[in-house]
Amino acid sequence: MNSSKKMITEPSKNIPVIGKADVVIVGSGMAGSAAAIAAARNGASVCLIEKENCPGGLATLGMVWIYLPLCDGYGHKLIGGLSEELLKVSIKYGPGKIPSIWIKSPDINEGTKKRYMAKFNPASFIISMEELILENNIEILYDSRFCDVVKDNDKITAVIIENKSGRCAVKCRTIVDATGDGDVCHRSGEDTISLDDNRLASWFYAYENKKIKRYAQAIFLYSKIGPDERTFSGDDYRDVTDFSILGRKMILKKITEMKKKDKSVYPVIMPTIPGLRMTRRLAGKHTLCGKDERKFFSDTIGMTGDWRKAGPIYCIPYRSLAAVKTKNLITAGRCISASDDGWDVTRVIGVCALTGEAAGTAAALSVKEGIDLNRMDVGALQDKLREQNGVIDKSLTDFKY
Repeated sequence: MNSSKKMITEPSKNIPVIGKADVVIVGSGMAGSAAAIAAARNGASVCLIEKENCPGGLATLGMVWIYLPLCDGYGHKLIGGLSEELLKVSIKYGPGKIPSIWIKSPDINEGTKKRYMAKFNPASFIISMEELILENNIEILYDSRFCDVVKDNDKITAVIIENKSGRCAVKCRTIVDATGDGDVCHRSGEDTISLDDNRLASWFYAYENKKIKRYAQAIFLYSKIGPDERTFSGDDYRDVTDFSILGRKMILKKITEMKKKDKSVYPVIMPTIPGLRMTRRLAGKHTLCGKDERKFFSDTIGMTGDWRKAGPIYCIPYRSLAAVKTKNLITAGRCISASDDGWDVTRVIGVCALTGEAAGTAAALSVKEGIDLNRMDVGALQDKLREQNGVIDKSLTDFKY
């Protein structure tokens, strides 16, 4: 495509308003779905906007079929609430199972290194997650791509979307950016940070030895980048396209290698969205990072371990979710303000659901109490999250391993 810098002017037009909600959530991945359910359960009217046609994001359409641990690796549960509920929902229609020790005693299994996690089937999870969304009377708009925001000074009053009906708007009182790419933050004028160091990764299912098996095919994420290796940005349309094409070529290469041993091998299901890990995120008042390991913040809204190893504990502050310049905007999932190890531990399925629940609950409380999100009574939010079986416990950071 010619990359000419010439511009065209789009004629102005009147955009129909197709709805309004207390809380509008953009993105129905793990973070967005959890935010929607939490907001609805706290009495808010909710509109959930999704560019694809299924919920779950990378967990389902990206084929990332591992609900990573809700514990610290030493038997202490760090994540409860809606994230724990969604863990169970992910295996509702099978296959998949939770380690029996955590079924018997879901709160603490001190000393065990058996982690509280599960592998699930993405198709089954799509069905069970959508059921949960609809049970909570959430209006979900599929095939609707977020385009822009309408602002009145420092508040968003509506979001502009585009779908089969054309360009339209949904009015809102609060908004949750659960796009995974910080799209709402970017369009709202928030300071954001982009990364262009994504490496190829593609999870898929294949038929081999008369069985359908799951495979995670990726260039090793923590190795040094080779001289001929390319990385990708998640906020550049060319990189997103190339990532998708090259990811499928990588799957084909793997299948071709497998065929040398078994000629009956063939691909069954491939990702339908690009599996980019870290793209664009909010630059919040606090950026959670590796140095914050075992720090308890006064505005902690949840805790997590490290899926890569047992022991570390991270507390997630509200300041890493709330927008800075926009009073009624909050983030959840991969686009919260986090970097290096802080981003690596918060971008996974269970933690995205955790920050989603916190964001959705905060948005509902903001509407109910008439308080801007950037002036939230965090103590009241923490009480509500604990009431919803969330884990916010400073004593856990003192555990010696």
